[in-house]
Amino acid sequence: MEPERRYSLDALLDALGLPFDESVRVDDALLDEVFSLLTLAHELDAELDEHGRPLPPAEPPGPRVAEIAAGLGLERRGYPGGERFLVALTHDVDLLGVGGFPASLRRLAAGVVRRSAERLREGWAFLFDALARRDPAFPLERMGPPSTCFFLTRQDDPHDGYPKRYRPALPAALARTAADGRELGLHASYRARERAGQIAEEARPLADVQGLRHHYLRSDPERLAVELRAAGLRYDSSIGWASQPGLRAGTPYPYRLWDAERREPGAWELPFVLMDATLSEERYLGLDAARAYEVAVAALEPVAEHGGAVAILWHPPSHHPRLSRGYDRLYGRLLSWIDEQGGRTGTAAEVLDRWEARRR
Repeated sequence: MEPERRYSLDALLDALGLPFDESVRVDDALLDEVFSLLTLAHELDAELDEHGRPLPPAEPPGPRVAEIAAGLGLERRGYPGGERFLVALTHDVDLLGVGGFPASLRRLAAGVVRRSAERLREGWAFLFDALARRDPAFPLERMGPPSTCFFLTRQDDPHDGYPKRYRPALPAALARTAADGRELGLHASYRARERAGQIAEEARPLADVQGLRHHYLRSDPERLAVELRAAGLRYDSSIGWASQPGLRAGTPYPYRLWDAERREPGAWELPFVLMDATLSEERYLGLDAARAYEVAVAALEPVAEHGGAVAILWHPPSHHPRLSRGYDRLYGRLLSWIDEQGGRTGTAAEVLDRWEARRR
């Protein structure tokens, strides 16, 4: 069996929690379809957005890999703890150190001059946080159960935010996050995909991290396995769409990235299906919290149905009670839904640990 089809068969058996068995018969056309989905070959001719990211197809693949795996007629193993599905809770920490009295006064003044209720609301929120010595961009105490927090270590592009504020606040934020029982991860910078070895350089200041997510989701899937191998990282969680929820690679399961240089499986990809910004921002769906809940549940239902393991992404400001427009409560509703449906949440590393335990 050639390496590409062996890779696809292994992914299908892994979806069922079964060890690799070359004697399992699968039609070559289906193996080729799985390989195309997991390597995102269907995106080679896709239109790109302003950030160089492939736009979603008119007909997204849905949980196609899960459907193919189910069609093999083999019994799928459950998770060791009896949970139905797994959801990694993740946070991209794009901003740090944005609060303080000057920032609050600037917003209050702008609200008065522009007669902007939104600016006034921000100004009062910043003022209350300044009095309590809290960073409104990183309300750690409100971010719920254990999660993975991805931090920037390089900010060379304007899309990477405000290094003069972020870098001085970073050491304390890392220490607080670790003390709070959360996993630390690398948030690879906006241009990290553009130079070989950049991910390894950016990961170095963060000791013992296991995974990464690309800022703006600007990964290079063709070279992702090679870059993760060079950096010594266990997983990536960048394969998802910014503009809509869903299963970009056609699978609700973690899978090994294809290492084209070695023609073998590489590090893990933990697909993410849902992002707060996708739901809330006007450039994407622009939904209020009530409607966003319906869309979020619809995105997670195929994961629950097929016993999947995925990540959801919530930016820390979306936990702020005065700034999130109800998205802090939406997050709580989603966690309750996951629990009611028999799911289990955890950090990205914990989810991968439980995923791998099925096969053992």
